[in-house]
Amino acid sequence: MANGVELYFEDHRPSPELGRLAVRGGVASVASQYGNGALQVIAAIVFARLLTPEDFGLVAIVTVLTSFAPFLIDFGLGDATAQRTKITHGEVSSLFWLATAIGLAITIAIAACSPLIARMYQEPRLQSIALCYSITFVLAGISGQHIALLRRTMQFALVAKIQVLSTLVGLVLAIITALCGYGYYALVVRPIVSVGCVAIGAWSMCPWRPGLPVFDREVWSMVRFGMHVVSFSVTYSLARAADRIGLGLFYRPTDVGYYQNAVTIYDNSIFSALIMLHNVGSAALSKLRSRPAELQQRYEAALSAVAFFMMPAAVILSVTAQDLTIILLGERWRACGFLLSILSLRGIFDVIDGSQGWLHLSLGRADRWKNWGIIFAAVQVVAVLVGLSFGPAGVAVAAVVTSLLICLPAISYAGRPAGIGAGLVVRAVGPQVLSAIATAAAGHVLQAVAFGHLSGFLRMPLSVAFCIATYLLIVVGVFRVTAPIELAGRLVREHLPATALRWVNSRS
Repeated sequence: MANGVELYFEDHRPSPELGRLAVRGGVASVASQYGNGALQVIAAIVFARLLTPEDFGLVAIVTVLTSFAPFLIDFGLGDATAQRTKITHGEVSSLFWLATAIGLAITIAIAACSPLIARMYQEPRLQSIALCYSITFVLAGISGQHIALLRRTMQFALVAKIQVLSTLVGLVLAIITALCGYGYYALVVRPIVSVGCVAIGAWSMCPWRPGLPVFDREVWSMVRFGMHVVSFSVTYSLARAADRIGLGLFYRPTDVGYYQNAVTIYDNSIFSALIMLHNVGSAALSKLRSRPAELQQRYEAALSAVAFFMMPAAVILSVTAQDLTIILLGERWRACGFLLSILSLRGIFDVIDGSQGWLHLSLGRADRWKNWGIIFAAVQVVAVLVGLSFGPAGVAVAAVVTSLLICLPAISYAGRPAGIGAGLVVRAVGPQVLSAIATAAAGHVLQAVAFGHLSGFLRMPLSVAFCIATYLLIVVGVFRVTAPIELAGRLVREHLPATALRWVNSRS
């Protein structure tokens, strides 16, 4: 192997640069996610005018039914590669071929089940949608280990570029498909092209190439680790998709379309950023497994900083959801905006819950992560069943309540092997949670009482400014939380060009 490839197989060791690399990786990952989010907003604007809510609903039924598949393809093997202290070329080759085989098997299985899906929902169009969409899974199987090796070496900025460019190419080709009059197939073309581009980019940027598999004791150990990870991921994914599965069975595709677009906007603005931070957090904390005291300290600081910035973002999205949706998608999507205003509040608590994976994986306890996934699924399904009686809005409220109830127990369970409990979480994010809830309440009241007569274009910036000012007044002025701001300032100074930095210093 070339020396450049050997970089990916160096042993994990704590280093003075770890904190800086983790922070820079987190910034790059979140920036890329918001780049992806901007592209998704553009897609939403275009497709909302080219397609109908029914088109979105039809594709959403298939995507939620198969939402478990990407996790099953990865099989937790990406996390196994990224967090493993030592790993060899042969072991990664074995994981590559296993993931590829799983991806191919899922493609064949979903294609074979496409007639059954159409009969179950009594909608013939679902058969061709499922048949085409199944192609994405075989493409996903061939890129997982290359992305994992890039994550292992903390090259998150490079991973970010691959993902953003792939999203852009998929979006352009999907818009062309829609303009050519192919309707909902445009929504199917986009993921196929994007996943294919990720595979091309990963193979281009990571010079490692798979060889013959070597199924030794270490490989089977990683497979067992992966089985626990994938058990959680599949269970968690299906649990989060239970709302749309239930709506698809008992309500019209149009209702599913409204709900799906609300979920899409939330996921691309809040939840997907948390997923990217999971990749950074688990990879960085894995290097501190032998130093539990430092792991606790780094986890608390990271969670506090993430909550400081992500929680008010969720609040702003909730307060401005109605205006944002109408401005971007058009008046006929007003129902989607109402659902988004509810679902966005889930982001306050998803920030906490989303960090459980950092702990489970960094501590090598994917088995406990799997166990928690079962508990979460049971709670989520019960909540959806209760919410379905009240329509899409009831299901959205159920999702928020579930996130509220589950977030603290999730971290208490995940952190128990490292001595991390609810007290540490409350100390890290308590002020941010209280400030976010207070800001959300004040923002919605202001929208109804003082801003109701204004146009959406004027109401939105005023609401954003009010939410930011209110949140900072409470979290900084009352609770004196300033460490995340200082961290952000250091990051800005690190990334400023030298000439700009000299100018800033001369003015200070």
